[in-house]
Amino acid sequence: MKRAMILFAKGFPYNVSEPFLEKEYPKYGAYFDHVLVVTGCKKGEKPTRQVEDDTLEFINDYTLSGDVCSILQAVPLMLSDRMFYREIAQLVREKRFTIGRLRQLFSVSLCGNHRALQARKWMRCHPEYQVDVIYSYWLQITAYAAVRLKQLEKLDDAFSISRTHRFDLYAERMKSNYLPFQGQLVEQLDEIASISLDGKQYLESKYGTNHNISICHLGAQDRGITNPISARNTLRIVSCARADPVKRLDRIVEALKEIKNISVEWTHIGGGECLDSIREAVCELPDNIHVKLTGTVLNDKVYQIYSTEPFHVFVNVSKSEGVPVSIMEAMSFSIPVVATAVGGTAELVDEGKNGFLLDENFRTEELVALLYRFYKMPEEEYVRYRMDARSKFKAQYDAEHNYAEFVKGLAEKTGKKI
Repeated sequence: MKRAMILFAKGFPYNVSEPFLEKEYPKYGAYFDHVLVVTGCKKGEKPTRQVEDDTLEFINDYTLSGDVCSILQAVPLMLSDRMFYREIAQLVREKRFTIGRLRQLFSVSLCGNHRALQARKWMRCHPEYQVDVIYSYWLQITAYAAVRLKQLEKLDDAFSISRTHRFDLYAERMKSNYLPFQGQLVEQLDEIASISLDGKQYLESKYGTNHNISICHLGAQDRGITNPISARNTLRIVSCARADPVKRLDRIVEALKEIKNISVEWTHIGGGECLDSIREAVCELPDNIHVKLTGTVLNDKVYQIYSTEPFHVFVNVSKSEGVPVSIMEAMSFSIPVVATAVGGTAELVDEGKNGFLLDENFRTEELVALLYRFYKMPEEEYVRYRMDARSKFKAQYDAEHNYAEFVKGLAEKTGKKI
């Protein structure tokens, strides 16, 4: 019988969701005859990325965009789901029940159940495939869909696994201080693949060490190119992130305001809700500071920028992270890093070797001092930082190696060696 994997994704290949899957999915065909991807989007939405791989088949889910038909199809499954009622009972028991959390619960349950229903319909139309692996890219709606599919179809021999990153992991980072079903998902899934040691330790501190929680690093593509070397008479800074509040780009602006006597160029790659306010803020910077805001760009464009434009240091002052692939990408081009020690970032940045770490609630003058340090650093020392950044990337965060090993591991989860 042909081997199949079902992958529950947030939105790939629509909008900018899950760019890391672009480097992972080409590995699937070596181990699986078919991969069904159940993903979220709006009706009529066009994919932003073309997937030219006959191994993959896509089914779209419209629940989160308010599609009435999808919601009505999911309601019976939600109302018959014991996990749903257990979650409500737990919230009441812990005196944490609120209308806001109930809305979250409804959203996850309706969407997850509908995606499980979509996958179940596909399975019943394709009896020639044996589903060996049910893979969720996030420990949230997609993981709930994976668990529900396994329950509904009684897929006892299928291996259920979910990656976990940041927004789907750290409940305390949510305004509601709540991630629906997290405890039950940890209990029900056969394995949780955290992208960082910090994530693994976080889950074990909450739910104990008797669960199968592994560390499976993401990675960045190795283009085999180093960032162009340039003189540091102008300090060239780069950052790359979605411009949302958690990334705190305004803290970089605050630091640049304090730099008066040297020339600095700051390039920020990425768009988002805060970009307009950043545009306004940089207008107040002194004349020695020059800023370029690229807006939203696709991943290939990021690599093109790193290949052609010289940068001396990558800066990330985020309040929360998983293990930022943006830092891996910079390191792959030999760019040293200054970053806040949040989430798994400290697993990337070795203090005094390939960069420096700031406390989450750092003082502006601390970031300023580190930028001056890179400006004044002797050339021989700076070159060592560049070399160490590249070496760290190759040792632990090369996408070609990491994704190949991860997918091979998926194929072997049912005990069927390839």
